[in-house]
Amino acid sequence: MRFPLRLKIALLTATLSAVPLVVLGWLLIDVNAREVESSSQALQIALVEQVATRLDEEVAGRGRALAVVAEALADEGAPEDVRVGTSLRLLDAQPGLDVVAVYGASGALIDRLRDPRIAAPETPDRLDAALRAAADGGRAIGPITRDGDSARVLLVVPVRAGGRVTGYAASPWSLADTQRSLERLSRAQLASREGVLLVLDADRRALVHPDPAAVLAPVAPVAMPPDADVEALAQAPASAEREDAAGRRWLSTAVGLSELPWAVVAMIPTDVAYASLAQMQRIVIASIALTVLLALVAAFVFARRIAAPIGELVAFTEDLAARRFDRRVEVRTRDELAVLGEALSGAAAQLEASEARLVEEAAIRGDLRRYLPGELVEKIVRREQSMELGGQRREITVLFADVVAFTPLSERLPPEQVVAILNELFTLLTEAVFRHGGTVDKFLGDCVMALFGAPAAQEDHAARALYASQDMLRFLESANAGWRDRYGVEVQLAIGVNSGEAVVGNVGSETRMEYTAIGDVVNVAARLETIARPSQILVSHATVEAAGEDFDARAVGEREVPGRAAPVALYEVDW
Repeated sequence: MRFPLRLKIALLTATLSAVPLVVLGWLLIDVNAREVESSSQALQIALVEQVATRLDEEVAGRGRALAVVAEALADEGAPEDVRVGTSLRLLDAQPGLDVVAVYGASGALIDRLRDPRIAAPETPDRLDAALRAAADGGRAIGPITRDGDSARVLLVVPVRAGGRVTGYAASPWSLADTQRSLERLSRAQLASREGVLLVLDADRRALVHPDPAAVLAPVAPVAMPPDADVEALAQAPASAEREDAAGRRWLSTAVGLSELPWAVVAMIPTDVAYASLAQMQRIVIASIALTVLLALVAAFVFARRIAAPIGELVAFTEDLAARRFDRRVEVRTRDELAVLGEALSGAAAQLEASEARLVEEAAIRGDLRRYLPGELVEKIVRREQSMELGGQRREITVLFADVVAFTPLSERLPPEQVVAILNELFTLLTEAVFRHGGTVDKFLGDCVMALFGAPAAQEDHAARALYASQDMLRFLESANAGWRDRYGVEVQLAIGVNSGEAVVGNVGSETRMEYTAIGDVVNVAARLETIARPSQILVSHATVEAAGEDFDARAVGEREVPGRAAPVALYEVDW
């Protein structure tokens, strides 16, 4: 068997269990993937918006503080010493404003206000026209420089008097506090997940970075592609997955500031962001594999219990095919297989009984063939032959074959040898008759009578009788060689054949009958045998006409036959 039943059941069970599990697992993974992606993006968006809001508030606050100091300096109604004193007090009250540089409308430096307790950074001696033009809109940023582990940004605001710009105030803004704040926020929210939180300027440089060495260095496109519109990010955050130079994929979310052309970016590796998804995938796949494995084991066990009685039934059918009908099978499954086992055992019992009947009938047929023609026996067994006395008229050919000079032969040999020779002779003669579809009617001493055309009708009954006669003499010629060696004798036959109508049927009494033919055709055939010479086939004109042209028949004249008023024309057939 290329595909045993137990294998099919196991595969079917595994398939039926695996397919729903795979579909369910895929749906769970898909739902979880969307949820993980959504939550990761939501976390990043919340972080960058929180940082962007804080930076916007800080920029706006520093801009307002710088504007207040600038307005105090530009108050033309107050004496100069009052204006300077007021500005210094305001400067001292604003944390993070270490120095304020005041410029004229042409951008030339007028003066610098410093906190004497702090080594304030330098400010430019002149503001260029582009920076002044940008500041006219309300606020501008100048050059960005590195200050230790952080960056400084020059914040510039206009000074107005009488509705026109009369000068500018500028202060270097240190991003050290923002750097420390983002480091704490990054450690709290992203460090355990290998995330990065940073602030970029319009040139994609890192103004704030967890790694101080990366401050003011260009960031890789994985953080923000070169074609990204920073100002557009102020309207809506953007999230995307990008691949770095090492082939690792990152989930990056960026949002722009409303006060400055900067962007806050949060980055995290996708394998870290989606770690729970990968873990769930492993759990789902392992659960499916374990379930399928358990289903396979259970299916094999179940299939084995089913296949075992089937194997018994198969072995039992092989016994039936081998005609071992005495075997029985017992299946204890209490299901249809048990019913099938009972049915097969019942069939075996019936076949055993039928086999016994067939053997008995075969023995009966063999016994009957010793007394009756074989075809007649088959008709009797099939109940096709009437067992009533009487018969029917039909055209037949009758053959008589007699041993010539049997009496001297029987006197020379012991009776046992004579019987042995006769048995062998009759076996040969019977074989010749049966070979050509004839019927051995009876044995009369050392003579055999055969019929052709009865009990089954045969159109070529005459030709069959002549073929059988020729075979008898040929068989006898071969048998004589053996008899000469064993007994020192030879047997010769005289054969007479005649064709015509006869009554064929059961003749005798109600208690003892025999199947035979009666009529003139039988008597003439018997007389022809008596006048035939040894090894001669003597036939009538009716037989020659009925046999056709396949035989060489020579006329030997007419002879008087007892019981016939007219002489009979005789022919001799070569063999």
